[in-house]
Amino acid sequence: MGNSVKEAVERLRKGLPVFIFDSGSRENEVDMVYYGGSITSSAITNLRKLAGGLICYSMPLSIGRAIGLRYMDEILRDAGYGKIAGRLLGYGDPPNFSLWVNHIKVITGIRDSDRALTIRELHRIVELILAGKEKEAVEKFNSEFTTPGHVPVLLGRGLEVRRGHTELSLALMELAGLPPSSVIAEMLDGEGAMSYEDARKVAEKLGSVIIEGAEIIEEWLKRQK
Repeated sequence: MGNSVKEAVERLRKGLPVFIFDSGSRENEVDMVYYGGSITSSAITNLRKLAGGLICYSMPLSIGRAIGLRYMDEILRDAGYGKIAGRLLGYGDPPNFSLWVNHIKVITGIRDSDRALTIRELHRIVELILAGKEKEAVEKFNSEFTTPGHVPVLLGRGLEVRRGHTELSLALMELAGLPPSSVIAEMLDGEGAMSYEDARKVAEKLGSVIIEGAEIIEEWLKRQK
């Protein structure tokens, strides 16, 4: 395992953030990433202030399907919005968005503490599915969450299909020996994406690391052999 990957997985295991750069030929973007099981209010504050992009929760498609989740573009097409649903943007991949949810115990849903609570409970669902407790996971999701909400759920398609930040972050959790559960937000700066160099400076201030998508893919492919 390369040094950057080793450093990243060690930080994730400690509940600390890492940064993922997808590639210059895709979004050309750096995302700030946390392990979903370690998310706190202060982590949401960091994502909001230091990254600035949309704060999303990621789980694998297989787990989402197990609790009845579908991609939002599928839902919208069935609801009669087929003319505008699912159009591809410049980077070329289909959107991973599913429902936007709040946990029922939040106050407004948007506060840092609220989003942290919603994410921790979503992470608990992932743990239940991995433990073979699918019925309990479905019951928890249906009884404890409401939609629309303030936390968008992303369903990762797997690196075999898509190589975006959703899939890269979930693969990195796998390499770290953690459940596939991540929180990601784009690094923004003024009118556009934060440059790689500026994102590196943010990472350095936090004692963190930027890991290239290609590095994650290389290590992940080794595990598949």
